[in-house]
Amino acid sequence: MMRRKSMLSVLLTAAMMCTLFTGCGQDGESGGGQAADQKGSQASEGKESPAAESEGEQDSAAEDGQDAAQAGEDSGAEGEAAGSGAGEGSEEFGRISEDTITLSLAARYVAGQYTTDFASTDQFKEYEKRLGIRFDVSAYDLEQWPSKLTLMMASDEMPDLIAYADMSSIDVEKYGKDGYLLDFSQYLDIMPNLKKRMEEYPEYEATITSENGSIYAFSTLTASSEYSMVRPIYLSKKWLDNLNLEEPKTLEEFYNVLKAFKEQDANGNGDPTDEIPMGRADTVFWPDMPILWSFGIFGQSEAYYLMPQDDNAIVLGDTTENYKAYLHFMRKLYEEGLMNVDAFVTTYSEVDAKHQDDKVGYWQTWSSLPGDVKDWIVVNGFTTEYNPVQTNVIYNRAYNKYHIAASADTEYPEEVARFVDYLFTYEGAISAISGYEGVSFDLVEEDGVQKIDYEPYAEAAGFDDVNDFYAQRVIAANVFPIYQVDRKGGLADVMKEMTWEELHSDAIYEMGGTSLLRELAIREEGVEVIYVYPSVKYTAEELGERSTLYTDVYNYLVTAKVQFITGETDIDAGWDAYLAELDKIGLERLLEIEQAAYDRYLGN
Repeated sequence: MMRRKSMLSVLLTAAMMCTLFTGCGQDGESGGGQAADQKGSQASEGKESPAAESEGEQDSAAEDGQDAAQAGEDSGAEGEAAGSGAGEGSEEFGRISEDTITLSLAARYVAGQYTTDFASTDQFKEYEKRLGIRFDVSAYDLEQWPSKLTLMMASDEMPDLIAYADMSSIDVEKYGKDGYLLDFSQYLDIMPNLKKRMEEYPEYEATITSENGSIYAFSTLTASSEYSMVRPIYLSKKWLDNLNLEEPKTLEEFYNVLKAFKEQDANGNGDPTDEIPMGRADTVFWPDMPILWSFGIFGQSEAYYLMPQDDNAIVLGDTTENYKAYLHFMRKLYEEGLMNVDAFVTTYSEVDAKHQDDKVGYWQTWSSLPGDVKDWIVVNGFTTEYNPVQTNVIYNRAYNKYHIAASADTEYPEEVARFVDYLFTYEGAISAISGYEGVSFDLVEEDGVQKIDYEPYAEAAGFDDVNDFYAQRVIAANVFPIYQVDRKGGLADVMKEMTWEELHSDAIYEMGGTSLLRELAIREEGVEVIYVYPSVKYTAEELGERSTLYTDVYNYLVTAKVQFITGETDIDAGWDAYLAELDKIGLERLLEIEQAAYDRYLGN
């Protein structure tokens, strides 16, 4: 008898692979982390270090994976009705090549549960049947990939396609202008789906287009519901209810909640001294973010918050009076023991273990939430004199790490271009996440929501566990998901039409989980959603100069922040020296570079 896991569990697994490296940060080479409101006016910027992928940094990698899982089925991970079409071409797209051709492909793979034999997956078999494209795959683990990519370029042995490439804008510009990468802009006349996406999302066109008009590589485009781009920071509603407290809306109310969490038996276990009001860890700065937004600085990083003004002039938020007030508030929390005393030295795992034991009231976890999902709230920024509106800063729809590129010397440039274009169709988007209906899964309806069911196909293939079936047989994890969509009839699609009251039904809570919590947060009356500032492009000369300047400034900002909050440096007495040091290490020139790049972005 098969060990059955809930369909939701499978959907979350699918979604995790869908978005593992798509919306979880901005690379420091492209000015990411800034924010722009939905109407297009710019707000502010911050820098987030890329997700850790080395064995020694598993905490960060696990966090990003779990964040993607919590996006649930709504990131387009449930699958779609792709049509039977085997051997006859895709119903939506048609065959790319009448005679099957073989393209060489190099890609990273996810070590562990997921297969490295991409050709054996239903996904790759269907590409051959429907599109006439067979892949000869070379797969490399995450640690091998950087050196392998460099070697491929240096030895002129680049395959037709590279995927799950994790290339920075610096890499793309360098390899593209040096003649290694195919310029897809020459093939836009046979890429109608890509052209449509660029028209729908001009920020995506700006992200993938080089200053010379070339398109050398593709990042991930998130066209799914806004909630899927929310970085969830959780506040315990259970603790609030235990103490008869309301959800805080102002920063003062939030402070009073943390005070109550510390001084009373908030978790109800009989010990009023074991609660940690606010959790924080060395590299896990996310709980700081809603507090930062409360001061009108809309970053998504630990430091380096670029803030475009009304006249589009760039100011560094870390040098403003708003930021100084933010530091004073954080210092107050630290001094009064409202965050863990080891906040800047402990690890994510150590804090999360206490959270799982119901000892932390405010935290950003990548694990399952302890207790019932209804016991938690995803918070927005709080109102203050600096920002009178509750704000939630979400990721940009255009991610600034590049996922797919092709060799300039490929024998099949048009076929490669058409295959990439296929990935920007609805069918192609879902095939990269869930496979194909009727091949790997069926659609079933539950409470008005269509969900995928892999179980009949897993049983037929001899798998006892549907998650193992998905990981080993259905798709090549993370290889081709460059276009994220909501599945028609799926939970995200259905939630769009639901009223506030309907969203609070038991059935939707059970199906939606933390995805629903994020949807509720940004749907709350009066909340303003602001997008993280897009990836901007730098010239070769700017890149060479910016690299050292940025590293020096960013590292100093992080160090000074910790010193200010912990009291090692007095905020008021040390402020002028702090600004002087930034000037000394090149902030003025760095901001000139950022301004030029930002101006070019606006021009596009």
